[in-house]
Amino acid sequence: MLRYSRLLALPFILALLYLLYLLFVLERDEYSIWLIPVVVILTVIFIFAPQIEWWASKRFPIRISPFLQKLFLQYSDHYRNMDEEERERFDKRLWLAMRHKDWIGMKTGPIGEDIKAIVMAPWVLMTFHQDDYLPSHYERIVLYKHPFPSPRYTQWHSSETHHEDGVLIFSIEQLLPSFTQPYKFYNIALHEWAGVYLQQQNSDQLPSWNWEELNLLSPYGKEEIEAWLGLPVEDLRQVAIHHFFTFPSKMRQYFPDRYEDFRTFFGIKS
Repeated sequence: MLRYSRLLALPFILALLYLLYLLFVLERDEYSIWLIPVVVILTVIFIFAPQIEWWASKRFPIRISPFLQKLFLQYSDHYRNMDEEERERFDKRLWLAMRHKDWIGMKTGPIGEDIKAIVMAPWVLMTFHQDDYLPSHYERIVLYKHPFPSPRYTQWHSSETHHEDGVLIFSIEQLLPSFTQPYKFYNIALHEWAGVYLQQQNSDQLPSWNWEELNLLSPYGKEEIEAWLGLPVEDLRQVAIHHFFTFPSKMRQYFPDRYEDFRTFFGIKS
């Protein structure tokens, strides 16, 4: 069982041990009737441990570690520009998003908290101004050390989303530099979560984009982005969302109306 469910189970485990002591050491058989409710309660806690964890962690979220806070202060313009109240909200939402995902490493060894945070941060950023901020259905995150082929795409690529199965897949080799050097490398996590957001929201209101427009906003264009991803971009709105969060001043300068459309789309009011 997980942390909160263990705490909930602890008094009943102690009660069970005490009952066993009464029954088998002191031979007080009249207490045997109390075994049934204690065992039933412990069984229920064990069966519903994931649901208990989910409820408790949503009700009592904690902030990410000082190490992760320092990491985001160093590499994230958005995090640096937040006030203390906003950072606390971001920390707690990121902690909760990291906690309630199934993390699968493909020959990567244990997956570090920094990797988990880098994967989930774009989603927390995109939903920062909304009450419903946890991505339903998308529960599994798969990580490779390097680009990978898959049954769907036989060429080597750095990220992929299976919308029907709720799975996101990333190459750590491209993931890390896209976080630490966002003006040099296209952020593959932001790209994939943008696709998820478009799937889950009514995105018909968003205008279409072309590469000529997008090339005005960033130092990397179609060739660089698709080479970095290892796949052709199917929905250019994912790239536009990436640029909205990574190069907001450029988008506001060249496409002020579309910039405001994105602010509305992501619920940004201030």
